[in-house]
Amino acid sequence: MANSLSSDRPRRYFGIHYRLLRFLGLGWWHHPDEGDTRNFPGWYLYYSILTQIVWVAGFVGLETIDPFVGEKDMDRFMFSLSFVITHDLTCIKLYLFFFKNQAIQEIVRTIEIDVYDYYQNIDKNRRTIRITRIMTASFVFFGWITIGNTDVYGTIMDYRWKREVALLNDTAEKPMRTLPQPIYIPWKYQSDESYIATFVLETVGLLWTGHIVMTIDTFIGSVILHMSSQFAILQEAFMTAYDRALSQLISDIPFDIDMQDNLLSDGINIPKNRLEAIEAKVKTFYSNVQIESAIEKTVINCLRQHQLLISCVEKFRDTYSYGFMTQLMSSMAAICVVMVQVSQDASSFKSIRLVTSLAFFIAMIIQLAIQCFTANELTLQAERVSDAVMQSKWENMTPRVRRYLLMAMMRAQRPLRLSAAGFAYMDNRCFLAIMKAAYSYYAVLSQKEV
Repeated sequence: MANSLSSDRPRRYFGIHYRLLRFLGLGWWHHPDEGDTRNFPGWYLYYSILTQIVWVAGFVGLETIDPFVGEKDMDRFMFSLSFVITHDLTCIKLYLFFFKNQAIQEIVRTIEIDVYDYYQNIDKNRRTIRITRIMTASFVFFGWITIGNTDVYGTIMDYRWKREVALLNDTAEKPMRTLPQPIYIPWKYQSDESYIATFVLETVGLLWTGHIVMTIDTFIGSVILHMSSQFAILQEAFMTAYDRALSQLISDIPFDIDMQDNLLSDGINIPKNRLEAIEAKVKTFYSNVQIESAIEKTVINCLRQHQLLISCVEKFRDTYSYGFMTQLMSSMAAICVVMVQVSQDASSFKSIRLVTSLAFFIAMIIQLAIQCFTANELTLQAERVSDAVMQSKWENMTPRVRRYLLMAMMRAQRPLRLSAAGFAYMDNRCFLAIMKAAYSYYAVLSQKEV
């Protein structure tokens, strides 16, 4: 369980995210075990430049222009604005992924490889990986529903347009043919051939930019969740430090293996009624100095593990603080706009558009919740290390080791938080504050519309 060379330990925690990041042109992200941190090797640099110019600069640029060009009804304006806010502010996250790639890869290496130099719980790591995959799948699912329903809505509206045009005579003025997603198109797309090509272009653009948003946000949420899981494992390390030191001494005693199995049959968490017998057996083979040295070594490893995790979190906080700030701004604005859109669609009984708006609304909430809830869990697990130290059987340790434990406890009592560029802490209260603010703005906008 604590062996850094264990062959059955999970590897490549973020394999799905890395493959998506590579395909989307956000850098050739290397797994930590590859020993390579080149972000744009060889021809991949030109692929990345091309995709970012076409889909990010091109598609998002046209999407941004649309709400402010020509006559727009409020329904189309709000629907378009919700996508514009999300995609435009994501460009700040793209900057972090392009130019902070090295720092992020070092953070991933810490939580995927370096921590295995210390005590680890492989089963807990596997459970965390499963949770991150479920979290990623849920966000992608609602993203696909949003994009899929947008295309379905556009197809139905185009079918209605064709049916309406078929009833007109040759001299009548044809109504404007619209696309599923409100976007500024600088060329004429009214003919069937041009419309189909533009429809496909828009769909691919939505899928591309949508997956950029979903991949970045779920990747960041997964990193935070793995760091919080490591603090939960650290709690186990402190609570079992004394027992593990005795277990190691017992396993090194040169006597019959069956006797060792009998003494250690309960694993690293030794029951109190067996602890005295094990302590007595250890004292018959080792001096007090050897026993104290083994216990001190185990505790010091816990302290080093604690410091490694703290450094990892602080580095992540400094690297991605503006990404969190972007998330808060985009979520507050997008959720507010989508709430207006949902209320409009519900009042006008636009069932297909309503499904799209609801899916997008849920996706926006999940997007914010992923980072706020995981960051809150990280802070909570880091604080619980102090309680774990109190349960570490410190009363059986020497005064020197107790001082080490006291330092760890004092450090754990200082909150370890992720912040949005120093303006707010990412936690459950921040999530509720953003939701309240979005609702307040929605209420003001709704009153003005009335």
